[in-house]
Amino acid sequence: MSYLNISSCIFVFLCCFNLYAVPEVKVSPIPGNINTDMQEFAPSLTADGKTMYFYSKRNNSKYTDMYKSTLVNGKWTNPVELRALNSPYDDQSPFISEDEKFIVFSSNRDGSIEFRLPNGKLGVSRDLYYAEQVGGKWAKASSLSDKINTEEMEENPFLHESDIYFTRYPFGNPSEAKIWKAKILGNHLQEPEELPAPINQEGSSNIAAVISKDGKYIYFASNRAGGYGGYDIYRSKIEKDGSYSEPENLGPEINTSGDEAYMVIDRANNAFYFCRKNVSENYDIYTALILKDDDEPKVALNEKPIRDKPIEETKVNPPQKDIEIPNVVELPKKETLKDEINKTLKEKKKLTLNSVHFDTNSSELLSDSFPILNQIADFLRENPDTKIRITGHTDLTGDVSLNKILSLERAESVRTYLHSKGIDRKRMIADGKGSTQPVINNLEPESNRINRRTDFQVMD
Repeated sequence: MSYLNISSCIFVFLCCFNLYAVPEVKVSPIPGNINTDMQEFAPSLTADGKTMYFYSKRNNSKYTDMYKSTLVNGKWTNPVELRALNSPYDDQSPFISEDEKFIVFSSNRDGSIEFRLPNGKLGVSRDLYYAEQVGGKWAKASSLSDKINTEEMEENPFLHESDIYFTRYPFGNPSEAKIWKAKILGNHLQEPEELPAPINQEGSSNIAAVISKDGKYIYFASNRAGGYGGYDIYRSKIEKDGSYSEPENLGPEINTSGDEAYMVIDRANNAFYFCRKNVSENYDIYTALILKDDDEPKVALNEKPIRDKPIEETKVNPPQKDIEIPNVVELPKKETLKDEINKTLKEKKKLTLNSVHFDTNSSELLSDSFPILNQIADFLRENPDTKIRITGHTDLTGDVSLNKILSLERAESVRTYLHSKGIDRKRMIADGKGSTQPVINNLEPESNRINRRTDFQVMD
């Protein structure tokens, strides 16, 4: 096994989103051809967020196999089986490096540790395996280490810097699953250790740990008491002394009465993926589009909702830190909208609108922008000492320099419109950032829509 260079080629794709500052995420089954009536689980991503590895029991197979899919035009293509890595037995839980040069996964293939069960029958553990991709082809997988692999079941590997995290539980008893960690020093794996409380908790099953890019947070799934039902996804802060804060449930945007597990964050597309098992169904992979990641309140009005499932199946938690009005089919009553705008500008000092619209490549305001801008004008009239900065943002298409000019002209058009409603120009400053501050760093149509926005910031 060529494990000697593993520490030098580890790349981690998790980044630390402050989920408790995100009042809205758009949750839906992953678009494309990945989910089936069978089980799909344990997604892992390359750095650009365009290649996904996962495992599934499909194609009438008796065992689970690993698959690969790519993102094309916003949808995931038909998965391709990893024939070079799959065995005639269960192959699961792939962790793919960001550059796709190596993979770690779980399998009970020939060569895995065998043992006798209390009833005298032979049992085969599920162990961790490692393989490298050379010249576009996968080399033969090798057992990771006898310090990791035991007679128990080892699954869900995740590598962060010089640490490998994994799940371990006794054969046939996933209810006793715990999260373990082993250090990589030089060319060798050290003896693993079980993570302490409050990550592992007696009387509960704790699985599938992932670490944020900055190493400050651990995300994992647990069926501990106090959740929404079954396995829920939790987050805990990793303190400087290596201890862990009390885990926080990610809330009903993500967790349901079914099972949720194995969250991975796609920082290239401002989203994250996780697995959900609805009652009486198998696991599917879901995507959660984060509508903000910069602790700035946003309001998205007069936009048609984009949903892959009926509205009642997309759960949105009420705002917890910042104010954001989700996409709605009908415009809220004027009094409600006005109250939200006033509260946001007074308390948060900043409001972001995706509903101020212009002609393509033009700074001419469209008439459907007037109702929301009229209420901004109302706010300024009712607060005569308030001054605001109006900042325009474009999407990532087109020339950077021209985008900056266009965004400034659009901000100036908003300023002119508000002036026409009786607001003194001296109370308003127009600014344009062009495409230099995208919310989502890609060119997908939905990303472009979110990136085109107008900020209103109260100036002290």
